[in-house]
Amino acid sequence: MKKLIFFFAIICTALLMSCDKVANPFPPAINTDLDTTIYPGNWSDYVSNEWPDFSSIPNDDPDRNVLIEDFTGHNCSFCPAAGEVAHGIHVANPSRVFIASIHSSNTVSGMSSFQDTNSGLGYTIPFWNIPGLTLGSFFGNSLPNSGFFGNPGGTVNRTNDNGEYFPASGSWQTKSDAVLNSSLKIAIKAKVNYFETPKHGFFLHTEVEKLDNQITNDLAMVVYLIEDSLVGPQNVENVFTPNYVHRDIMRGTLDGTAWGRVLTPELISNGKYYLDYSYVLPNQLSPGGNTNIHNAENMHLLIYVYDMETLEIYQVIKKKFIP
Repeated sequence: MKKLIFFFAIICTALLMSCDKVANPFPPAINTDLDTTIYPGNWSDYVSNEWPDFSSIPNDDPDRNVLIEDFTGHNCSFCPAAGEVAHGIHVANPSRVFIASIHSSNTVSGMSSFQDTNSGLGYTIPFWNIPGLTLGSFFGNSLPNSGFFGNPGGTVNRTNDNGEYFPASGSWQTKSDAVLNSSLKIAIKAKVNYFETPKHGFFLHTEVEKLDNQITNDLAMVVYLIEDSLVGPQNVENVFTPNYVHRDIMRGTLDGTAWGRVLTPELISNGKYYLDYSYVLPNQLSPGGNTNIHNAENMHLLIYVYDMETLEIYQVIKKKFIP
């Protein structure tokens, strides 16, 4: 994972471009700790020409969106049914409901036989990752009354219903509708600049605006890397299914943590928060992880901001690498 560091300072444009060039009004700061070698050219050209001016970019979505976190496992016989429920809600609202299939359980480690690889049984693809296991362990142990009693289990924007964050999959539609019909409290703008060469990496630039001043708790941003439509083995109602289509696999987070980055006052410029990331796409999942293939068209980002006290996700947006 590449380091993510964000801070704000005044740009000295004279050091980045010739005097006859018009200075890009953005960025309000230059993050020198980004992996600048992802860009196939001079970094000063990236800052001048590629860094987004968010003042000219509309909100990615003026409405509030839904993130369903589906805690699953490839050897969980009833997990595919819950996955189909989540997928159906997404299909009905493709631009506003997004899914993260997190291969994690409610154990202390976050791992169980549902997620672990088992070559003898044919489950050879390691779908799990550390941030996902951390989330499973947290909801299953640090919040013992969260409702995460085992796989399958899922949250809908991590809304808290009388102490429970994990409603039964049969109520995911109702919970999603309630979020879709609620007012937008946090606005997110994001710009992804992907470069196939030299590293098949990208830069993510984000702007966060708090629209509801009644939100006083600390906020944080998390960015999930999602891989979609991967064919691999799955237990489907106790039947080994070698060619199951795994959708919306959460591959990890851009900063390698489950809880993301806190939106601190140091990140504010003109009343809005700015966070920047650099990242190199991993190879696709495969048995034993032995592949040299990456597919940017088969991956996307889910960017969300949540309340660090209540855990509620106020907004989530999706960004593709290749439109």
